[in-house]
Amino acid sequence: MSEYGLEIIEKRLKEKLVNELTRTGLLFRLFSRVKEQTSIDEKFTRKTYSADNELMQDLVGFRITTYFSDDIKIVVDLCEKIFEKVELVYDEPSSEVFKPLRKNMICRMPEYETGFFQEMKPNNPQYELIDNTFEIQFRTTLSEGWHEVDHLMRYKCKPDWEPLTTEGRMLNGIYATLETNDQALKALFDDISYQHYKAKKWEAMLRNKLRLRFLLQGLDSEIINYLNEYPEVGKKIFKLNRNKILKTYIDSTLSFPVTFDNWMYFINYCFLNDEFITSKTKPILKDEFDLVFNGQENK
Repeated sequence: MSEYGLEIIEKRLKEKLVNELTRTGLLFRLFSRVKEQTSIDEKFTRKTYSADNELMQDLVGFRITTYFSDDIKIVVDLCEKIFEKVELVYDEPSSEVFKPLRKNMICRMPEYETGFFQEMKPNNPQYELIDNTFEIQFRTTLSEGWHEVDHLMRYKCKPDWEPLTTEGRMLNGIYATLETNDQALKALFDDISYQHYKAKKWEAMLRNKLRLRFLLQGLDSEIINYLNEYPEVGKKIFKLNRNKILKTYIDSTLSFPVTFDNWMYFINYCFLNDEFITSKTKPILKDEFDLVFNGQENK
């Protein structure tokens, strides 16, 4: 297959990922690559592939890095929703054994990309051992650099590390500090959100609770005044589970600009049903909420 043909497939898959991830408002970065021929040859040297057993599955690859560790599961669930999952490796932490956690997904190319892939495969026996799949890796921004070093300097040359038990533990220990820092980072912003809630800084509370890529458009002043007068409403918002809020939105077909007002309207519609905030909700947005959620209930 020509490199250009693979780049077309990679570009279309990337556009789909970017569109869906951007819709969520999550803070993320997306990297992609197409394996060069030298990398394909090198992998065939390291691993044994066969038509009856195992095919190469990562000719096209993506890596999604989230700013916060609790967003990884949200992004994994999103990718399962938009692509056909072939395999998911999602290691859970163990209290007994420490090791870097793998979070990788193999997905089937959509039908159109599969047809394009099959059509452009070169007359090369090697390509009969390459599957019509692609890989998505999930990382945090803090762990991204460590994974790059580990992949290049340890994974690809494992025999070098066989006698180096202490050094291997030290490398894993560096990852452990990054994992701890990921947890500390999330806890820090949870605390910041709490401090803003106590100070009745409602926009700042929302920003640090939801941790989304908000547009530079402040929260409606009338809503701010209302929350100042009735802080128990603000308390209800603060105590809501962030991941439940985001999952409700992502599982829907909604797509609206990431503004404080829109998210306030959405949270109110799905979780609070406060009359004043409902009265402030734009009719076009309320109609969309009714259509999406009442329509789902009536199915």
